[in-house]
Amino acid sequence: MSIPIVTYLASIPILLVILFGIVSFSYWMRSDATARGSSSPSYWAVLGPIFWPAALYYFLVVRRANERRYPPTPWQGLAATFTISYVGAMVLGFVLGPPDVFTQILYTPVYFVILLFITYLLVYRRRYGRLPEIA
Repeated sequence: MSIPIVTYLASIPILLVILFGIVSFSYWMRSDATARGSSSPSYWAVLGPIFWPAALYYFLVVRRANERRYPPTPWQGLAATFTISYVGAMVLGFVLGPPDVFTQILYTPVYFVILLFITYLLVYRRRYGRLPEIA
């Protein structure tokens, strides 16, 4: 029994959100760790997006211990906006989605689009005025 083409087409937005989410997460962590003087920004860039407890440790402990040496560039701001939306969409899919793991992933692109709009307005467009510690 073959799988309908609609199933393959429906998986494209999911894969794109996950792929670009991981890439932007990695870029944001590396650039933020570099701006804060970390001795191993590549370590955070690889480990953070794959192993979320490490990213949580970086966000709660390492970021607060070190000040930024220079302000974020526009690309870093876009990556931070995309990363916040990506992580938020994954968390919302887990919390608000049904208990089935495969169905939770189907909700991720919808949550991502909604959060991307909100994050863009609150974080990127306001130059991090509302959420200064996140971006």
